[in-house]
Parts: sequence; C-alpha cells; structure tokens
Amino acid sequence: MFTTDDPYVKFLHSRKGGRVYLKPYSGNSGDALIWMGNEVLLNELGLNRVLNPKKADIILWPGGNPTMWNGNLTGWQDCWKRWPAAEFVVGPATFQGGDLPWQKMLKTTHAKIAGLFARDPESYQNLCRLDLPTTVQVGLGHDPAFHLKDTKWINELREACSLEYILASFRGDHESAMRLPQANRLFRTWPFSSIFHRYRYRCQTGYYQERLNKVRQMSKSNLPLIEQDAPALSFESFVEFVQRASQVHTDRLHCMILSVLLGKDVYAYPTAYGKLEAVYKHSINSWAKVHFVNQP
Repeated sequence: MFTTDDPYVKFLHSRKGGRVYLKPYSGNSGDALIWMGNEVLLNELGLNRVLNPKKADIILWPGGNPTMWNGNLTGWQDCWKRWPAAEFVVGPATFQGGDLPWQKMLKTTHAKIAGLFARDPESYQNLCRLDLPTTVQVGLGHDPAFHLKDTKWINELREACSLEYILASFRGDHESAMRLPQANRLFRTWPFSSIFHRYRYRCQTGYYQERLNKVRQMSKSNLPLIEQDAPALSFESFVEFVQRASQVHTDRLHCMILSVLLGKDVYAYPTAYGKLEAVYKHSINSWAKVHFVNQP
C-alpha cells in the first residue's frame, strides 16, 4: 500500500537490513492499528525488528499525534537521552497544536533525528517551517494503518462483518471539537467550583445529545443506536464494535480508518483541528467514500 509515492516508505527502504526498535507510546486502541501497519511495512521492506533498543540502528516512533500530548513529547526526550547513537525517526504523524513546545524541542535538540514524516499536508508544512538541518528528512506520507489494507487480517475481518447497529463513537478530550467553558480564578474555589462543574457537565451533556441527534438524523435506519467510544476499549473490543456496525459515526481518526478498511458506511465528524478531513483528502478519497457531517 502506497509503496510508490510515500516518502516514509522510501526512507525505510533506504535502511533495508537495518535493525529497528519500534517504540511503544501511550495511546488508545486506534494507535494499535498504527503499530500493526508499521509491523507489516517493516517486514515487507526487509528491516529487522529488535526488542533490545540498545542494539537498534533506528528508534522508530510509529506515528500518531505526539505533539498534542505531553507524555509523548516526554517519550521523545527519553529516547534521545537513552539511545543517542541510534537514528530517531517519527513515522507519519500529526504535527499541530501550539500549546506544547514541540517546535522548540525539534529545533534545539542535539539528538540524531533522521526523519520526521507527516500524515497530512498542514503538518508537513509545519515541519518545513522549522527549517531543520538537512540531515533531517522531512516528508509527507500516509498513516501507517493504511498498510493493513488488503492484508489477510483485514480480509478475514471483512468476511466476518455484520450489520447489526449504528455505532456512534466520539471522543471527549481536548482533540474534540467540543469547546467547554473554562473556570477562571473565582470558579476554582469552593463553593463556586461545585457550581461551575455542574454547569460544565450540563454543557458537555447538551453538546453530546446534539451530536447524537445528528447521528439519528443522518443514519435514516431502524437499527439500534449504540453509543460507545470504541477506541477507548481494548483493541479486540474496538475491532469487534466496528466489525458489527452497519454505519459508523465518529470523530476518531482510526475508527474512521478501520471502518473504511472494513467497507463500512462511514460518517466523519469534526475535531478541534480538521484531522479526519485532512487524512481523508490526502490518503483515502481516491479509493473510498466517507460522509463528512457539519458540526451540530
């Protein structure tokens, strides 16, 4: 998948025969698809997986959305400190958000960064603007989960798919398009904090109900509606929830990707920064259909 035009694939191919440590990071079950896609790719390109990072030529951060999660940036720094002799590579990922100092980290580090790959055009432009040393290859690739397309695993899942319900799978963290009120200094103190939390909860509940109403409006089906943030479950449960759905309504990128790979009817909803739309336009729109729903 994407072997002819993906700079990430070309980069890894140039390291054929090298030893790669695939670095775990905190995430949800959707990130497991990224991991699996990298495993497929490394095997196809003839790179050697090692479980001891001290023996690795490359420390490979699989991808994901590291620049909006402080724990992942801390993970980068830990890699740079513990294994300074190895090349550090970030697979196709999102490089957006201005709340965390990822730009400064990449510009000032003395780590042996060999490659940084974006999975959407805006992230790619953000990397290019950093004006990193020429020793750092920057490229626009495709999310590694797409390398699962047409694998035996995906094909067997497709054969076992059913059409039992409408799945509504939405996130509730800071990547969501939902914008909840923030407490000022007064509302952080008791008893005002208690009042504020109740108000914030009502706002959250109201927003979520609006979104579910949108799902019911768009689904036009008599099938039951199941509300479940599936990627927050175990990986096997995540896969089964999607596998059994007739339609999938989601603002989770890898819920959208898995649904597309399984041939589901997919409705994508906005996030805080257009992640699903960007990946769809860059990687999916030539071979699959996703319905994009306006924010309620």
